[in-house]
Amino acid sequence: MMAIHFAHPYFGYPRMMTALWEAGYIVNHKKVSRLMKDLSIQSVIRRKRIRSNYTPSVVYPNRLKRKFHATAPQQKMVTDITYISDGTNFHYLSVIQDLFNNEKQWTRKRDVSEAVIHSIKASNIRLRHTTRD
Repeated sequence: MMAIHFAHPYFGYPRMMTALWEAGYIVNHKKVSRLMKDLSIQSVIRRKRIRSNYTPSVVYPNRLKRKFHATAPQQKMVTDITYISDGTNFHYLSVIQDLFNNEKQWTRKRDVSEAVIHSIKASNIRLRHTTRD
């Protein structure tokens, strides 16, 4: 155990147990934890890496300011994009919701940009049909 600790000082008892198993010693995790305490072996906590090239994602201004009540259709519309996995592929779901009557227009596509563009076009078609009436 001391040899493993000197080679890998950041191993706690779970990784130490795995290393012992790989070396051929089948030992329970509770015994490894107890032996590490008896031998005064503590894992060295590694410092978190500082990401110097981190750029935050684009945050757009909050234009609604928690005022979700709309007095007319297509006056205030909100959107969201999420992905759904079917086990082998990802499908992107783009939803546009009208806050006046909670009407939703959604599209599911395999490509995220196709999903967004299709849902926007569908809501624009609906907008043109409702303004002609």
